[in-house]
Amino acid sequence: MKRNALFFVALAALLSLANFSASAEISDRAQKAVDDFMDLRMKIAGLGSDQALAQVADFEKKLSVDSSFSSQEDRLVLVNFIIMEKYNFLRKQKGSKPQLKKLLKELKEKNEAWFAANGEDKAGVWLLATSADVTSCYMSYSLSEVMKSGMSLRDKYRESVERNPNFCYGWTNLGQWYYWAPGINGGSDKKSGEAFAAAVKCARNKAEKFFACVFYSQFLFEEKEFDKAASMLDEAEAQDPGNPYIAFMRKINKDGDSFFDWSKKNNQMDNDKKK
Repeated sequence: MKRNALFFVALAALLSLANFSASAEISDRAQKAVDDFMDLRMKIAGLGSDQALAQVADFEKKLSVDSSFSSQEDRLVLVNFIIMEKYNFLRKQKGSKPQLKKLLKELKEKNEAWFAANGEDKAGVWLLATSADVTSCYMSYSLSEVMKSGMSLRDKYRESVERNPNFCYGWTNLGQWYYWAPGINGGSDKKSGEAFAAAVKCARNKAEKFFACVFYSQFLFEEKEFDKAASMLDEAEAQDPGNPYIAFMRKINKDGDSFFDWSKKNNQMDNDKKK
């Protein structure tokens, strides 16, 4: 698998659970909201931008993050999720770059302010992981941020699964980090595969299992373990039968690419169009 440091930005495009200690985690209400949003993410994964964004907006309106959650950490985690999902679909729309760059920069700074005021050791695993996700998304608009923060993403994802070895979302994103990072910067096929496998094993609901299986399937496809990759996609589809995202994955696999390959090619096409 050939990688380049610039492909740190692709983490954002792939575009993220168990018993937690009460002193360092989001509230039960916020956890339920996260679970509900993960379920929404699964169901809209294969939809067009307008339809998906409408459902995200409806979820956001009903959730009323600012008025319903007293904890700043709860609010940050939920806003991180909502903004990142908007990013995933808005970035496909022409002329969205300035708006998204500003939105992500402001959100990144809010996360950084929380860590500056409270310390990383006070953050729960969801804030560790989603704050890293926000920075990853912002990297797609800032090469200097890639150089500045690329390694810190790994540290936050790794810290989240060290604190909670059953944190599926953290394992999934750590697997992506190890996949995309150049070997000289700590990337590792072996560690990537181990992280994806751990995510599948510890997924505690259908949405987590869905995304964990999708990413692991594409890693296995890269490793030319085609039967295992197909079986893992079947397991993903079993979580949400008929999900169009799985049909899309099967199509690009049939064409000879993994989703990682497809992402590289489309990222390069976008870059070529900008030149």
